[in-house]
Amino acid sequence: MLDLHMHSTASDGTDTPREIVTKCAKLRLELSAITDHDTIDAQREAIDTAKAHKIRYITGVEISVRHLGELHLLGYGVDIENEALKTMMEDLRTSRVERVYAIIKALKEHNINITFEDVERFAGGNTLGRPHVALALIEKGYAGDLQDAFVKYLNENGLCYVQRRKLNMQQALDLILDAGGVPVLAHPKFVKTDDIASLVADMKTLGLQGIEAYYPAHTDAEVKKYLDIAQANDLLVTQGSDYHGKMRPYAAIACEKRTGERLTDSIKFLIQNYAI
Repeated sequence: MLDLHMHSTASDGTDTPREIVTKCAKLRLELSAITDHDTIDAQREAIDTAKAHKIRYITGVEISVRHLGELHLLGYGVDIENEALKTMMEDLRTSRVERVYAIIKALKEHNINITFEDVERFAGGNTLGRPHVALALIEKGYAGDLQDAFVKYLNENGLCYVQRRKLNMQQALDLILDAGGVPVLAHPKFVKTDDIASLVADMKTLGLQGIEAYYPAHTDAEVKKYLDIAQANDLLVTQGSDYHGKMRPYAAIACEKRTGERLTDSIKFLIQNYAI
């Protein structure tokens, strides 16, 4: 078993990096990676915990890319001391704070009153995100649960949606590659495009090296489609749960268990060249 797509308290998960890696150790995962949104703050603690438990770990990050809707790139094996990566992560952290202020302002225009401090408390000093705004809305009685908060206020079609800063495709790919990492397209099912095969082929020419074919929301038919795309473009294949702890209780660590020869070969490559 393995899981190369998990989120900690450093972004929008509810488990600390130490808790996540400890759970991975108890599950005896072959390889694991925390891939927080636009931050590498979890990585040092995750690496130290993995070493303490003597399990294989690979550094990771999930970068939001400017596209028609959501498109995310996973970066594996990045050097967390790379100055360009560290600088960009800090810039993106600042933009997330600015976004939260903008959301709070939009909410107040609709007589929905929460403060920055209300949101910040749920983040616990980590990178701010919409889930923390949602928790503040729930606490104040403006939403019944996370889904309610997102649908009413925070999703793209919500009452108070605010776009966040995103890198363009080439910027994101270059950032990962220049930090010595492997760029992988996350959950392709959620990418808005009429032709995912052509999009992936185009991304390959820009530096894409892998695709997350095995993902809980992918049907077996979709998994096969993404495996075929990986085969056609000579891409690595990865697997992940998109674990967020209590934020997404339906997605447990290593809940995605489907596998295949291309995944096995890809994991061998990642272990041999990038695992800590």
